Amino acid sequence: MKTRRYILLAIATCLLSSLLTLVACSSQNSLESNSSSVTQTSGSSSKVAVINIGYQLGTPGLNLLKARGLLEKQFAPQGIQVKWISFRGGPPMMEAMAANSVDIGNVGNLPPIFAQAGGNPVVYVAATDSNAGAQAIIVPKNSPIKTLADLKGKKLAIQKGTALQYLALKALASAKLTLNDIQPVYLTIPDSTTAFEGGNVDALPISDPYLASKELNGDIRVLVRGSDVAPQRAYYIATENFTKNHPDLLKIILSEQRNVEEWAKTNANEVAKLLAEQTKYKQEAWEYSLKNRPIIGVFDIKDEFVAEQQQVVDLFYREKLIPKTFRVKDAVWKP
Repeated sequence: MKTRRYILLAIATCLLSSLLTLVACSSQNSLESNSSSVTQTSGSSSKVAVINIGYQLGTPGLNLLKARGLLEKQFAPQGIQVKWISFRGGPPMMEAMAANSVDIGNVGNLPPIFAQAGGNPVVYVAATDSNAGAQAIIVPKNSPIKTLADLKGKKLAIQKGTALQYLALKALASAKLTLNDIQPVYLTIPDSTTAFEGGNVDALPISDPYLASKELNGDIRVLVRGSDVAPQRAYYIATENFTKNHPDLLKIILSEQRNVEEWAKTNANEVAKLLAEQTKYKQEAWEYSLKNRPIIGVFDIKDEFVAEQQQVVDLFYREKLIPKTFRVKDAVWKP
């Protein structure tokens, strides 16, 4: 009887030992599998289901890329969807990047500076040619304001956090004026044009295509153009996560943007037509804009671009318009 109990105990012990070994192996395999999955997700573009691209109706570059559908053709074979998200200005796009709702977009010179100052680690991945010629401070045609100096005591729209705010500050400085000498009215870009149309501000910093459409109508006067007082350019900005984990996708996006802009150089009429369809501004306004001040171009970030941006940082920090200073070059993508 004792012998039988010993035999049964030995069998049970062996079974328990085998079971524990199987559980341990299974657990190890599960851990290895999970670790591999995390690594692939964080570092492999094949795991990306959607690329979120932010664009603004008033900027030609990404609107052209969207209209031509080049990215969709590139990424569809990989099972990647391209989602286009429209913004009515650069600041809300930067907020969306902070929330990882947008991967890459195109904005003026000031939104990424405000983003960096607010602790949003955005990255400069490319730049456009100078867009300052497509910006101006305007007044109604019959306004008594004839020069920048006449803005003293007047209501000037200020689109905070945008390239137009930089234009306003530089224009005022060129006339030896500051914000204390005028009545700044802080508005979003869409609200600022509405206020201007309604006579609720005396002067408006603005850019194409709105500027071009007003010039064609002949119902405004230009006080100063951005190219005369505030040289600047726009930038392609991406999230830190996207640049680190998916540089291959980023390179494709920028390559296709360059391709569509090369095509645009010899297809001006079709470009204006496409932009009119995309932005709801008249084709004539785009034809006028592109003929008189084209800003086509996608360039790697050069030292001179970094220097341009750094002086903007320094100016806004000096004027206490951003809470801290920082080095722009630390936010430049190095593929």
